[in-house]
Amino acid sequence: MFIRSIRLKNLMLVAGAALLGLALGIGVLFLGAKAAQSGGEPAPPESALPPESSGSQQTMGTDVPEDGEKVVYLTFDDGPSVVTGEILDVLKEKGVPATFFVIGATTERGKGLYQRILDEGHALGIHSYSHRYQEIYESADAYLKDFDRLADHLESIVGVKPNIFRFPGGSKNNFATPEVLDEIKKEMEKRGCVWFDWNALAKDDKAKATPAQEMFDNVVSSAGDQEKILILLHDDALRTTAAECVSMLIDHYQGLGYRFEALTAETNPIHLK
Repeated sequence: MFIRSIRLKNLMLVAGAALLGLALGIGVLFLGAKAAQSGGEPAPPESALPPESSGSQQTMGTDVPEDGEKVVYLTFDDGPSVVTGEILDVLKEKGVPATFFVIGATTERGKGLYQRILDEGHALGIHSYSHRYQEIYESADAYLKDFDRLADHLESIVGVKPNIFRFPGGSKNNFATPEVLDEIKKEMEKRGCVWFDWNALAKDDKAKATPAQEMFDNVVSSAGDQEKILILLHDDALRTTAAECVSMLIDHYQGLGYRFEALTAETNPIHLK
């Protein structure tokens, strides 16, 4: 009698478990049908989501500043080089965006720096593929050929063609005639490309590295108390003091209440007068 009672209890437990499993199965089927009707499906876990494309030019700190806002734009010409990597380290540590107007790099390190600039939220702009002033400013066609060569080169590596650029020597220089520069500018406006000069500079384009403190003093002196400060620096291999100066500039201008932004085609351009 006792054994039959135990067997009866076991049968009841098994039956109960089966009924519970059946109820859960029906519930899952019902929810699946509702999801199919609404076009929805369960969201995958974050680890299953595809990563964002590193080729898109998505930069941190690219809000268009309003009147009265104090903004600094750090910009670098003539890279990438080993110095570019040092500057990127400082920018990453400080959480600050910048803009890099690059030249034609063919080494694996240089190509990797193009990608790192974008991956870390900075803006990539065109400077010149060859950086040979006499050649590129011989005519508007010569300039555009060099420009397109770099644009295609960058697209083949990082997947984007930048629409911001800086003229080597600035938009007013002694290497090109005013007629050639005007022709280039008209073509660039048709293409929707925006060029940027500067209103503060480090004067760091000498044959050897300029001391960081001297660079800092040059920037602060030339910038004055402007609300929008667009700083010209260089990041070619000779500029071994650049990263130190960048750190000093960030601390200085953040202390004065400025924020840092990367340039975009929507940024109001600063041109030489």
